[in-house]
Amino acid sequence: MFNTMTYEVEPTSILYFGYGSNLDNEDWTIWCEKRGDDPSGLIEIGAAWLDGYQLCFDYYSRSRKGGAANLKKTNRKNTATPGALFEIDDYTLDLLDRKEGVNIEDCYQREIVTVYTQDGSSHQAITYTHHSSEDVYYEPTKDYEALIRNNLERLELPSDWLDYAINKSPQPEFNLIFVYGTLMKGMSRHSEIESDCDFLGYGTVKGELYQISDFPGLVPGNQDVYGELYRAKEATGLIKRLDWIEGFIGDYPLFSRVIQRVYSSKEKVWAYTYQYSRPIGDSKLIQSNCWREFE
Repeated sequence: MFNTMTYEVEPTSILYFGYGSNLDNEDWTIWCEKRGDDPSGLIEIGAAWLDGYQLCFDYYSRSRKGGAANLKKTNRKNTATPGALFEIDDYTLDLLDRKEGVNIEDCYQREIVTVYTQDGSSHQAITYTHHSSEDVYYEPTKDYEALIRNNLERLELPSDWLDYAINKSPQPEFNLIFVYGTLMKGMSRHSEIESDCDFLGYGTVKGELYQISDFPGLVPGNQDVYGELYRAKEATGLIKRLDWIEGFIGDYPLFSRVIQRVYSSKEKVWAYTYQYSRPIGDSKLIQSNCWREFE
């Protein structure tokens, strides 16, 4: 098993987002030890999501004898890739660079991305992508596929995106939405989503809830904040409209769209939600963590 962290990430940490073979501690350890290197610096923080990128297999790995996982940036507002966030040191960053072939022609290169962890917190992290000039597909081996799939399962992450990438199908929409304020049933803006979503049930996310004005604002925290979970019927258009409603525009947004873990009586899933982006100031903490009760 990976070394794991049980404390908050320090701002000065080097963070790395893994989505392929580096999700697997045994595979990483074997690679390091074959070269006489220390694998212990890859410290897993936990499951994470990268928004705006889709998983694909357009890179051929000679060592794997098949396709290797890669990320492709998209212009869609509802595409995401699951993986894990790690803390690393300079030594381990150098190992990752060597493993991914950084500075070698036609290999992976570093890219800085924003990923989301379970409470919706955003983190700037290094990941590795290969920029292919052609739209190609290389089938991964069964062993490589299983390596990724088993670790997604270990992290309690869905494997739908892996299945679609392997089957060369269009990526599924990231279409789950968690609401906790005026968009809930019976609230003032529920009509904005009522006809475009299917209600899946009630749930909670981790955070704290504040009264900003005549609406609440969710911020990261450790409390259970109550709300409702929906599945968008056509996510692209709805997400665009919700971004406008929530003020997720410009350089100083009112709210930010994040990916966050939702806990319900049926299952644990990940969904889009909107967290308050501006200083809380003297806004009132809602002790019940439930806007419906506060209202």
